[in-house]
Amino acid sequence: MTAVRLRLWLPVAAAIAAAILLRGWDLASRPLWLDESWSRWMAEQDWGELWARVRRFDTHPPLYYSLLRLWQGIAPATPLGLRSLSLLAGLALLPLAWLCARRVAPDRSWLAPLVAAAVALSPPLVIASRQARPYALFALAFAFALWAALALLRSGRPRAALWLAYLAGLELVLWLHGLGVLFAAALGGGLMLALALQRRLREQLVPFLLVHAVAVLAWLPCLMVIVEQRRAWTQTWLRFAWSEVPSGLAAGLALPGAAALPIFLLGAFGAAASFRREEDRPVAALLFLAALAPAAATILLSAVSAPVFLPRTLVPSVLPLLLLAGAGVARLNGTPARVAAAGVLLLLLAVASAAEVRRAPEEQWTRLSGWLAQRVGPDEEVWLLPNELILPLRYGAGGEPGYRVRGIPAEFPAPDHAAPRYTGTIAVPGMGEGDAAHLVADARRRGMDGIWVVSRFPRWFDPGGSVGRAFPAPPVERSAGFAPLLVEHYRLAPPAIPPPG
Repeated sequence: MTAVRLRLWLPVAAAIAAAILLRGWDLASRPLWLDESWSRWMAEQDWGELWARVRRFDTHPPLYYSLLRLWQGIAPATPLGLRSLSLLAGLALLPLAWLCARRVAPDRSWLAPLVAAAVALSPPLVIASRQARPYALFALAFAFALWAALALLRSGRPRAALWLAYLAGLELVLWLHGLGVLFAAALGGGLMLALALQRRLREQLVPFLLVHAVAVLAWLPCLMVIVEQRRAWTQTWLRFAWSEVPSGLAAGLALPGAAALPIFLLGAFGAAASFRREEDRPVAALLFLAALAPAAATILLSAVSAPVFLPRTLVPSVLPLLLLAGAGVARLNGTPARVAAAGVLLLLLAVASAAEVRRAPEEQWTRLSGWLAQRVGPDEEVWLLPNELILPLRYGAGGEPGYRVRGIPAEFPAPDHAAPRYTGTIAVPGMGEGDAAHLVADARRRGMDGIWVVSRFPRWFDPGGSVGRAFPAPPVERSAGFAPLLVEHYRLAPPAIPPPG
């Protein structure tokens, strides 16, 4: 192997090793958290029930849950087994990133390993690959469609196979996330602009319009589900604040905090430098829109309609941003400057990802379930607020807990319970007027001595504090050691005995 090839393949080997290490570190021992428990619950249903429950209760399309259900045919229903689908999707993104980089700058042989290494170390992509949620597959589908679009731009006479590959990636993007339409629109708009800059839009107009028409028609069933769910997902505990947009963009596209600034600056420099060269302008336009248009649309949607959690949703746009940042490194003058910029880029990503995989689990359900098992008395029960917490408690305990459990204000799912909805799904109501008093009275009637209330963000699901006020006295025990979960233990005084006569 020549010295040049060795210099190229060493970073590749290091990137693969880093990607496997960061994505697999401590993955089996971390308990499923709430959102992942929804994934397992959906994947356990039979096919008819799965699609019916997704349509009624979830804001995401059914494709990810269907794929996870199929995956469970070969993978065990353990945390590692459930997450392994995302893990493989995250690793598959590395060769796609390599291929995309080769299309962005064919004359820069070292750009592909740099971008692949950045993808391997990117905190948003690492997080997505470690969770049993649709985001890793969402990013992979977007990357595949982006590669096909770049290949169409770099090919002298685009083949039908490339248009079909682009269509397949686009359709997967649309069906893997409720906001996939924003990312598909960014790709479509970026490709149209790029073809116009190449002066090829007229000759490619028919396949362009045909492919996007087919994509929209195939997406219509998904659109009907989204429209049906609109009333639910606009009623959410999330609140939009312009002051939180910079931190959300940083965490969603690069890495948390001000350390993301060098990546954004490199990306901006790469876009500006590429726009100055006529042969690179179409590719730069496509990458620019793919990186920033979904973020802009998501922020606008959050401001005017339904707040969106930016760090999770923007994961697919990480790759085009890193491609622009890599182009920025390539446009620096002199080898020392390029080496230094590449080193800073990879170091920032590596430090942030290492910190991410070492932090505490999202929710410590396994430990909490064992803690409760040692304390809950025979005539006590555990209440879960909101009611969907029954899912991670059940899965964290490895099955049904050995103590009485109930979701409040009604057992999960509770689509017909008359109460406000704060999570974007009709399956999860908040505490309505009179619910707490009724629950406490019912517990007394059934002879309960005490109640353990486990809550997550109770200020959103019980803003008036009605649960605590319904008990005769303040909690005798309170633990915040399982944050963000709060545990409170209440004693129930026996009902008053009316005087004789």
